[in-house]
Amino acid sequence: MAMKYSVSRIGVFDQCRLKYKYQYLERLTPEMETTIEAFMGSRVHEALKALYDGVKNRRVESKDRLLSLYDELWEKNFSAAVKIVKKGIAAEDYRIKGRACLSDYYDAYAPFDAAKVVSTEETVNFSLRDGAEEYQFMGVLDRLDWNDREGMFEIHDYKTSGSLMTQDQADADIQLAVYQIAIAARWPEARTNAKLVWHYLLFNKEIASRRTVEALDALERDIIAKIRDMESCSAFVPNRSALCEWCGYQSICPEWKHIRAVEALEPNAYMNDPGVALVAKYAELESRKKEHQSEIAALEAEQAGVKEAVLAFAEREKTNVIDGPGFRLLVSVREEMEAPYKSEDEARWKGLRDLLIAEGRFNEVSTVNNRMLSSRMRSWPKALWERMTPFLVRRRTCDVTLKKKS
Repeated sequence: MAMKYSVSRIGVFDQCRLKYKYQYLERLTPEMETTIEAFMGSRVHEALKALYDGVKNRRVESKDRLLSLYDELWEKNFSAAVKIVKKGIAAEDYRIKGRACLSDYYDAYAPFDAAKVVSTEETVNFSLRDGAEEYQFMGVLDRLDWNDREGMFEIHDYKTSGSLMTQDQADADIQLAVYQIAIAARWPEARTNAKLVWHYLLFNKEIASRRTVEALDALERDIIAKIRDMESCSAFVPNRSALCEWCGYQSICPEWKHIRAVEALEPNAYMNDPGVALVAKYAELESRKKEHQSEIAALEAEQAGVKEAVLAFAEREKTNVIDGPGFRLLVSVREEMEAPYKSEDEARWKGLRDLLIAEGRFNEVSTVNNRMLSSRMRSWPKALWERMTPFLVRRRTCDVTLKKKS
């Protein structure tokens, strides 16, 4: 049987490839049956379907009846399996929000005669083709209308999301545009003349968009490219994001598996968990490292002061070796002509670079730096060295080495 794709399937692949593998390739059952947001959305969709099924048959239910139906659907389907992710919000709060969505919608669109209802919650199956390749696609339309006044199809989608899409996002959204492609397979005029409508019910706001034929053609190519990417994917890595809280595969996901395994443990059992113990030990060592790092920094600062005193003593006593108990200090002082750093003296740096280019030597060193000088200049003519000198800087290097007595 040919694999069927959908906008939801593509969305999961883009959201998290490991979730895509669990859900669509391995077909694992998620532990979380549904979230309260999804539950509320389903009940609102069911109530609106019932409303528009009546409208299609020239029967408009009252708002009170619509809200009563919603309450009945809520009570019938609600169970302890519905997960509430957000803290401080109860199931009843969501039920009330759903009622408000339906009440506002009813007031905005009654008596529901702006267009003719073609179908509600219809599953559409269609194909996307690229040469000899054919990909099966499916989707569910919340509502399809025929607007006989404007002579166009309207594809409606209900959203109970707490965020509101912008017009730019609507114009770029693929879901309803894909459904337009599906409708055009049955009614070709829909390819050139259809309206895409999102109803953001929590905001009581309608957002509409249109697509050109060229845009739909480009969308088909993009979706086929995405499907090929999905089919060729072999690295199903997890993508940690805020959406993880609503994922039903946390107990097997490497990003969440241990977190979920220990979160219900009693305090003593939690601290005795091997993983928890390892984290605690690692964190302790990290803390101790930070403490020692501050000590080391203080010791290095003190040692730097002693080094200055060593250099002063060696210069004053004209000695390169200073004797001490069990150890000696070897002092090395050298002066060399070096290339300036660009940030130190940009004029000299550019002058040296330009000279090397003019002499055909720049390619030997790639860039002007001290490693280049030490490795290359010994073989260059003395005359070139003399011409380079004005662009060089004199830098004094002092080293102190601690050596154990033999």
